[in-house]
Amino acid sequence: MTGDDFNTLVTACDGDKVLTVNADPSHCWEGESWETRFRAVGSRIVAAHVKNFSIRPGIALRKMAPKWQDRAMQFVDLPSGDLNMVRYVEMLMDVGYPQRYCAIMKTASAPLVVEAESAYRDLDACSANGIAYARDHLCFPAAQGSFEDGMGA
Repeated sequence: MTGDDFNTLVTACDGDKVLTVNADPSHCWEGESWETRFRAVGSRIVAAHVKNFSIRPGIALRKMAPKWQDRAMQFVDLPSGDLNMVRYVEMLMDVGYPQRYCAIMKTASAPLVVEAESAYRDLDACSANGIAYARDHLCFPAAQGSFEDGMGA
């Protein structure tokens, strides 16, 4: 499903507020980038996974080989995949995910759910790596203004 497909569903359901999105950029395989998809549905993002992948060229993208190492799309640890995870978090901030989550859940912060998966790494090690990566690289103080604000523009 693409962002446009989801918005068509929302329209068909008369804008029902129950239709929401769990952002997970590792599943954008339909020819649209993760940013195109999630900006299209940004006002409905209420949860966010952080998960990374790498695509091996020359192998059919949807090849369902029983051995994961033989598949084209490989889930990998957060720092080594094709996605720029910091840009992903910045996009989530830009479309209002943190504020929306906090308003719905009545919390002071919004989670980034690390979903660790790997065809090669032990899952506990992959999870520990993902949690540390999110802590060290994806959780940062949000800017309160722009450079131009500070310059008096």
